[in-house]
Amino acid sequence: MTPIAGFVDDMVAKADCAKHQYCRGFTGFNDIDDMTDGMKKYGLILLAAQPGAGKFMFALNMAGNAAIDYHRRVAFFCMEMDSELFVQSLVRSRARIRHSAIRNHRMTFAEKDRFAATAQIVKEAPLLVDERRDWDVAELTRTVREMNSEQKLDLVVIDYLQLVTSDKGDTREEKLENVVRELKALSYELRIPIIVTAMLSRHNERDAGRPKLKDLRELGTTVQLMDSIWILDRRYIRKHWNEDEHLAELYVEKDYGYVPQDGKPRVIFLKCFAEYSLYSDIDEDESKGVYWDFAMTPEEDSDR
Repeated sequence: MTPIAGFVDDMVAKADCAKHQYCRGFTGFNDIDDMTDGMKKYGLILLAAQPGAGKFMFALNMAGNAAIDYHRRVAFFCMEMDSELFVQSLVRSRARIRHSAIRNHRMTFAEKDRFAATAQIVKEAPLLVDERRDWDVAELTRTVREMNSEQKLDLVVIDYLQLVTSDKGDTREEKLENVVRELKALSYELRIPIIVTAMLSRHNERDAGRPKLKDLRELGTTVQLMDSIWILDRRYIRKHWNEDEHLAELYVEKDYGYVPQDGKPRVIFLKCFAEYSLYSDIDEDESKGVYWDFAMTPEEDSDR
């Protein structure tokens, strides 16, 4: 049991925009911050995408923006990349430096200066990174609790869901369901949002429509346990149309109990610069001609 005073103080703090940063964004993406009320809601958020669409890049950008620009304490469990590459990707995205320039040791003097200056800024961010690859959900939740007890966390990112194991359950689906239940319970217990990334079980065809909820069939019934479901899509990956190279679409299939009745999820449009590991908001002028109100049907998308 928790005294009500703690909840009242937290509520007043979040409402007091003059003294706190709660009303000034969180992820650095305006539409996402508007939709999530600056990530005030705790719960389990699923971020899914096809291979190559950039779900890690997008999660990295959100975590980096929260920690660096808004001084939020973020824990990022990076199970597919070591810490050095993680930090390099974060610095590159903020310094606007191509991966090839670093890989081939061809940074200009200006880029080297920009990289070093950005690295110093990133160094001061309250961002915790873990590169371990064999997390059991019981140990993972215990670790997050310990981090939170040392100093309150504002966001946890886990990349990615299918790599977290559980000793409960006989089938893969049962084990995965236990992982999701444990992470969701942790989010509600600590009152912080947890973002988990997941791979879409879907072949990448040029004539395929946009990815949808059914492409999460590998997750089985665990999808229903998620508080929010975001599906990231880049048509350029599927169709290789040059005009779509920097366009990314985030389909909000579910948002804390709200599911679109007409089957057309909300769409948030973003820009993606894969060479910089960078996602950003799309400018108003650039949005002209882009379908804003509703998502295309697979048939409409295929015929485009």
